[in-house]
Amino acid sequence: MATTDRAGADWVVSAYRDAVPAPGTGSAVEWCERHVALPGSAKNPRFDSSITPWIREPIEMAATGAASTVTLIKPVQAGGSVAGECCICYWIAQENSGDVQYNWPHDSKAANRWDKRFEKILTACAPVMAKAPSRERHVGRWSKGQIIFPTQNFTMQGISAADNLDSDSVRFMVNEELHAWDPGRLAKAYGRTTAVWNACVLNISNASSQGSQLHQAQQSGTNQEWEVPCPSCGQFHAMRSFFDRRNPQLGGLRYDADGCRLGEGWYDYNRLEATIHYQFPCGHTMRDIPTLRQELAARGRYGDPRNRGASLTDRSYSLEAVAIPYIRWLTLIKEKHSARRSLADGDPEPWWRYLAERECRFYDVMKDRPSVARVVAVTKTRRLREGLEGRVARIGALDRQRGRTAQGEVPHWWGLIRDVDESGSSLLVYEGRIETDEDAVNIMREHGVRPSSVVVDSGWNAASVYAFCLAHGFNAIKGSSEAGFAHEDGIRKIFSREKPLHTIISVAPTCEDPADEPMFWLYSKAGIRDRLSYLRASQTAPWLVPDGCSQHYHDHMQAEELQERRDPATGELTARWVQVKDRNDLYVLECYVAMVIEMAGLLPGADAAPPVQEESAANERG
Repeated sequence: MATTDRAGADWVVSAYRDAVPAPGTGSAVEWCERHVALPGSAKNPRFDSSITPWIREPIEMAATGAASTVTLIKPVQAGGSVAGECCICYWIAQENSGDVQYNWPHDSKAANRWDKRFEKILTACAPVMAKAPSRERHVGRWSKGQIIFPTQNFTMQGISAADNLDSDSVRFMVNEELHAWDPGRLAKAYGRTTAVWNACVLNISNASSQGSQLHQAQQSGTNQEWEVPCPSCGQFHAMRSFFDRRNPQLGGLRYDADGCRLGEGWYDYNRLEATIHYQFPCGHTMRDIPTLRQELAARGRYGDPRNRGASLTDRSYSLEAVAIPYIRWLTLIKEKHSARRSLADGDPEPWWRYLAERECRFYDVMKDRPSVARVVAVTKTRRLREGLEGRVARIGALDRQRGRTAQGEVPHWWGLIRDVDESGSSLLVYEGRIETDEDAVNIMREHGVRPSSVVVDSGWNAASVYAFCLAHGFNAIKGSSEAGFAHEDGIRKIFSREKPLHTIISVAPTCEDPADEPMFWLYSKAGIRDRLSYLRASQTAPWLVPDGCSQHYHDHMQAEELQERRDPATGELTARWVQVKDRNDLYVLECYVAMVIEMAGLLPGADAAPPVQEESAANERG
């Protein structure tokens, strides 16, 4: 045989041998680190799993077929898409049969991703190219978003077009950005794999709304959280963005906002940054030092399945951005504050996006909506006793305080009066601190508030408050941690049924006409705060605050905020009102007034008023 013929034959054998998949290495991640190059990484283009160790297990489970479905709920900038890219390269190079499909929300998204990134990844992967048809010699076998390999086909597409999920069976599938998929599309994608007994689907996405197709996929899987070991005690712990003071055993990201608040949801971040730290369940704290955080991530792992009923072949994983070592904690805090400001202005979208993209929390569109009140709108109206033109009610509220002896204070009152018209619009008429019982009574009388329209909190020194109310015809109220109370109409409300006050303390009636008797009822601490927030956020019935209010009023109205608390038993987050400033007296009085407005049937848009939330909890400090 001629030398040239022998050389040609050797080339054919060599090419054929290189096209045959090599035996498995035992680790898909190690294979990817040797063969997958990522565009834009000039210094070290090879995939390096030490940078994103939280995608190692999802890659192993999906690439090797150890799981039939793998769902990764990850924050933005967490390298989640790399997991899908690696798996596709592995499947093409290592498997001899079974079509591969790479699905994105829209064709334009898939095409853009193909041009800018994924085609480059495929062409840089030698084992893939060893099996690939020549684009020059096999016209039509390699086109935009599609490659026809000798033993399998690869398609990269958007799923918005219905027929893109029809036709042939698929063995391997990566589904990206499922939070943006049209409803029902995921089930249709799954349908492409049902005829293949050894199929595998990898879902990669941020979180989305509760009850969505993505949420169902995550819930039906093992539901495992990324954990890191505490540097002090060594116990593994899922890092969380939110620190619950009532449940410190959960740990969380912390900072001290005292002295940093600038008002209206803004902060001095130069001062706040120095206080940022992570507190582990054992109490150990750690500052935001990249090297330390990377060391923890390198030792991280996914915890045991939280969904005990899930098959181990249906894996689902999640982690929060606070655990990503190259994402600064200050960045997360700024994003959260920005989202909260939008929420307070009535726009929930940034808040939902923050929960989904940073905390990887599946949000409830009914609960995670504007319930934080907007910044108080200050009108050019002067504070006069004449009050609101066309008012139908003038409501007064009083709160007795014991005073702080160490600061030279004696027992005193805080008082507030607000007018309301038929539409639910209202105007603040009076607010301030009142030193004596006599002054409290006189202020209500001088402003023309009917005794039956005055409520007095009896949370402190109840016996004295009850006597005060009976003497002057005022109603006594008391806070409860209950979310709501049963009424005869079958509806649970944020206030209990009224009872004559004298029957509560077993004394004789104080009025000849029973209709004039002072009443007593309980109120939901969380519920009245929700109602005030609802009223202040109303677009149709202004909650008016005139010029000339005291600094106390403006300070007190910023004293509480809605924060997320994680249930230690279920791990679920619920919203709770938390006092963040020392004094909240006038804010609480406005809450009492909001309750009375609802009791009087003057709540604007009553048919759309927020219902009693059974999971609501009282705020931390009364």
